[in-house]
Amino acid sequence: MDLKGFDLLKFISIIQRNTRRYFDLMLEGDGIGSGQQFFLLWIYENSGITMHELSRSGSFDKATATKAVQKLAEEGYVTVTVDQADKRVRHLAVTEKARALVQKIYRLRSRWCQRILDGLDEKQQQRLGSALQRMADASSAGLEWFCQHGKEEQYV
Repeated sequence: MDLKGFDLLKFISIIQRNTRRYFDLMLEGDGIGSGQQFFLLWIYENSGITMHELSRSGSFDKATATKAVQKLAEEGYVTVTVDQADKRVRHLAVTEKARALVQKIYRLRSRWCQRILDGLDEKQQQRLGSALQRMADASSAGLEWFCQHGKEEQYV
């Protein structure tokens, strides 16, 4: 496929920037932004998840996950509990205060997805979702390969 007229990365970047801005605007009064909402939902959906598991689940570096969790904890949305068997391990859970915000985020996500998928029928939406999943998996595998093997001259 010739992608000269189809700047895939540009379109993905535009969608991502607009999505971040949308969540920043919609969550402004809740003390968090687009950067923390992903982490809050993962913690909600995986109560007791460790910091390491959280960073791996979204392909984030440890510093990014730590910063997001610190912000969520400061706002009273997440508790961090030290593992009794291994003091280096931190388990995460949402607080009661977070539950209403989690439901709000689910509603916001649903509305945003409806808006950006407007004009695509169900089959197109399913195909797009499958294609994006394959692309995300390929990008994760590709990045992991480059991290393990270093840069190859042909890719620089």
